[in-house]
Amino acid sequence: MQIKQIWSYIPEHIVPIRELNDALGLNSAQTKVLEKIHGLKQVRQDKDGDLAALLGRVLTQVVNHRNVAPASIKYIIYCHTIQENFPFPMKVLQGLKQAYGLQHAIAFSLTQQNCASGLVALNVAETLLPSLEADDHILILTGEKTFSPVVQLIPNTTVMGEAAAAVLVGNIGDGSRMVGLTNITLGQYCNVLTGNPQLQREFQEIYTPRLCDAILTAVEQAGLALQDIRYIVPHNVNLSSWKKVAARLSYPLERMYTSNVQEIGHCFCSDPYINLQAVLEQELLQPDDYYLLVTVGLGVTFSVAVMQYAGIGGDGRDDSVDRFFEQVEVGVNGPA
Repeated sequence: MQIKQIWSYIPEHIVPIRELNDALGLNSAQTKVLEKIHGLKQVRQDKDGDLAALLGRVLTQVVNHRNVAPASIKYIIYCHTIQENFPFPMKVLQGLKQAYGLQHAIAFSLTQQNCASGLVALNVAETLLPSLEADDHILILTGEKTFSPVVQLIPNTTVMGEAAAAVLVGNIGDGSRMVGLTNITLGQYCNVLTGNPQLQREFQEIYTPRLCDAILTAVEQAGLALQDIRYIVPHNVNLSSWKKVAARLSYPLERMYTSNVQEIGHCFCSDPYINLQAVLEQELLQPDDYYLLVTVGLGVTFSVAVMQYAGIGGDGRDDSVDRFFEQVEVGVNGPA
């Protein structure tokens, strides 16, 4: 299975962490921890649009890309962390399918692994692809709104931002080949944010070693060694956690792509794909290089994809996206 193309939409509106103090109920000491220790400076917000508009920004790029035939997209897997991220009776996916000429595609959501759902979707896509024609595709779609302080803040850990990504996967062609995918779920931490303080302390203690174990397991199952991995492309939960992982693995921190932590914050399921697009645009990978996509979903699921880069055509960005989007009416209340 190949990741053939990546598109992303990162809103231009910047909100410094300090400006969220009142909305998130943070005091100055808590803000300093987020900024100075966790390396979070700001988040992005698509302040003038709803969820359909946010996802529509990236779907516009998909359907207008010169190398993509919308008819070839047979499945859309929408991955999200917030289980109920739009109110009844809105039908966001059905509205988007109709607005962007994707009515033929079977669309469904994946959310059980929270922020790891975006990588778990690679496993689902790999299962579905053999039933399709050789030149058919599956689109993995991510993006969520921070509509409440409850979903925007993980206390003493991170602040969530808004962004969207779309990932085209298929059986043939250039791209990044998935060598293996490891998902490890520890269900005893399903209530880590609402459980007792002892559970929270235990989770903090096991987070780094268990994440490192997942990374090493994935690499070993792929028949590789950690020194074979050119880059680790992680989620943006914070900088301090990745410093600990790098130290425990004796892996160079400069080969973990963490530049977006301070730029956009933690954007739910979108982080690894947005970061991978940045890695590719900056030409940090060469053909045949191995790299890892790594993320963690509260609940808790550690997810690590081992990939081998072959080359992805185009940059996945379209300067005409804003002009085109203004011409599109996204209906989200239509019939399924």
